[in-house]
Amino acid sequence: MGEGGGRRRVVRLRAFGPPDVMEWAEGPAPARGDDEVAIAVEAIGVNFGDTMVRRGEYRRDQPLSFVPGFEVAGTVTAGPADGPPVGATVVGFTEHGGGYADAVVLPRDHVLRVAEGVDATTAAALFTQGVTAWYAVHRYGRVAPGDAVLVPGGAGGLGALAIQLCAGLGARPIATASSEERRAIAREHGAVAALAPDPDALTGAVRELTGGRGADVVVDGVGGALFAPAMRALAFGGRYVVVGSASQAPAVLDVRGLMPRGQTVCGFVVARVMEEDAGEPQRAFDAVQAAWRAGALRPRVTVLPAAEVARAHALIESRRATGKIVLAVDR
Repeated sequence: MGEGGGRRRVVRLRAFGPPDVMEWAEGPAPARGDDEVAIAVEAIGVNFGDTMVRRGEYRRDQPLSFVPGFEVAGTVTAGPADGPPVGATVVGFTEHGGGYADAVVLPRDHVLRVAEGVDATTAAALFTQGVTAWYAVHRYGRVAPGDAVLVPGGAGGLGALAIQLCAGLGARPIATASSEERRAIAREHGAVAALAPDPDALTGAVRELTGGRGADVVVDGVGGALFAPAMRALAFGGRYVVVGSASQAPAVLDVRGLMPRGQTVCGFVVARVMEEDAGEPQRAFDAVQAAWRAGALRPRVTVLPAAEVARAHALIESRRATGKIVLAVDR
């Protein structure tokens, strides 16, 4: 028997378009089913995909009623007896959108435990990007000590965490970033070198930095014009891991080059990993939180009031944002 949800505040889209089409409005809170968890949201992680939702580009049949937001952190207010207890701090994976709200209801397997000592803002900053970086480095990239790892977009939230994870393993991360200020940030996170994202110069620069060998692993969240030169910079036996496409531009792969060089190319999204492995992403999130508690991961976080959601989107789309943007929900 579902429980009535009362009222909540949620972001609505007046139309598809620029950031100012978003507005906070009051509406009915969703009812909770028997195997679902209700969360009072305290922090909302903002991601590039949210801007695609706002523009109507996230999926082909996307209605205006689709609410942006794919990750929240907050406090459990109700749930099944064998779920997280009332009052516990959790992260909610709002896989199908709906995270821009002050209250959400989610299936129990989309609610993850937050470790003791990790506050809601930090949890929201670590979840999606931290888990994605963890999978890219450990599960798919299989980064080992001494490996050269090329990370396009190394000043962004995901790129910065991937660099920190690689540096913690004793690997040698090489970043690209669009300005000297952003390149300095990438170096602060542990990049041994930071390059301009110049498609004409990237391959040669990476090979020079690696003594001619190339990058053992590429963790690419940018794509577009950087894909081909990054692929040419991949070493024999290298692993190319696609984690995003911030450029929103197509990339072409000539698979004939893979065979003589023994290379692999793969991509993933967290939701599909969850479907394949019931223990994920909690195991990866636990590892990410442990790394944060040990000081090995330090996300660069910009916290804005939830009322400034339009500003958050504008920052992301301007490419001026570094690290992670988190919206703080006033309760």
